[in-house]
Amino acid sequence: MLLSFNMIIVSITLSGNRKLDRAGSLLYDEDCGICIATASWLGARVSPRRLGLLAIGQVATDPRIAALVEGRSLATTIHFVRSDGTVLIGARAMLAAGRLVPRWRFLAALYDHRLGYELLEPLYGLIASHRREIGRTLGLPVACALPLRRLDPG
Repeated sequence: MLLSFNMIIVSITLSGNRKLDRAGSLLYDEDCGICIATASWLGARVSPRRLGLLAIGQVATDPRIAALVEGRSLATTIHFVRSDGTVLIGARAMLAAGRLVPRWRFLAALYDHRLGYELLEPLYGLIASHRREIGRTLGLPVACALPLRRLDPG
């Protein structure tokens, strides 16, 4: 147990030594109320210089992102495409977006590691697989893409 704890600390320390550009684009399902509400909430809190919002029906309008996610099942899970081309899915994608939100980034950082993914991915999967039913229960809109908002690196 002590060895695995030390490995986590070493991993966190080593990964903290390099500057990671966390900016990126969140790809969301425009036919999902929870997805639309999440993208709207993020868009109101994070600058377009840090976060682009792209409905999966609009992916073809961005050739770089389209090439990075080609062949992926975009409608089954949320995707986050970082500026460096890394594609994150599921709970990792949500944590990546959460780390961009002021006052929420510290909470997201607490779970943005292997153990956090192990804890959050089943919860994310459960919510994602029932997202339309949950959205209807909450009275969220089910078909309304937000205006296109590309990542604007400045």
